[in-house]
Amino acid sequence: MGKAKRAHRSSSSRKDGGHGASRLLPTLRQLNKGRELATNVDEGFIEVVVMRAVTRFAMVLSLTSALASSCTAAFAAQPYEGFWASTKKDCRDQDSASRMSIEGGNRLYWYETRCRAGEITADGKQSWKMRLACEGEGEKFRANPRVSVAADGRLVIENGPVGQAKRQTYVRCEIAKKR
Repeated sequence: MGKAKRAHRSSSSRKDGGHGASRLLPTLRQLNKGRELATNVDEGFIEVVVMRAVTRFAMVLSLTSALASSCTAAFAAQPYEGFWASTKKDCRDQDSASRMSIEGGNRLYWYETRCRAGEITADGKQSWKMRLACEGEGEKFRANPRVSVAADGRLVIENGPVGQAKRQTYVRCEIAKKR
């Protein structure tokens, strides 16, 4: 039998599967002589586990960023959100019945009325149609106003749930930030 065949036969008959790992890697007893305790996990296995973890983390990170970028528009403040009043003077009067606010994109509040928009659809560049479920003064009712922001920055609500006029116009109130 030639040298090559003997070498092959002797390496394949080893207990470690013929890879010679027992000669290359230290034993647990040798590793544990140092300060840190070793495990029976070899470096190759650790490398694979770390690479899998890094790959999974990268996938989760990329999915999260993709979801965040697609949802950003949904969570962005709408131009009609904020505090509004019939006049600038009413902005300063916290008890004014002429004040209102639109918060979270779909919640509208007046002096004694509050509404939640179940559906909001764009109706032009700076206008929206809303389906509101409202309650105020002990009654529940529905309204379908058209809300728009005029070129001068005023909020216009046509067919709104409050007021006797079919069209209310509001100015934006500048609310001082609390410290």
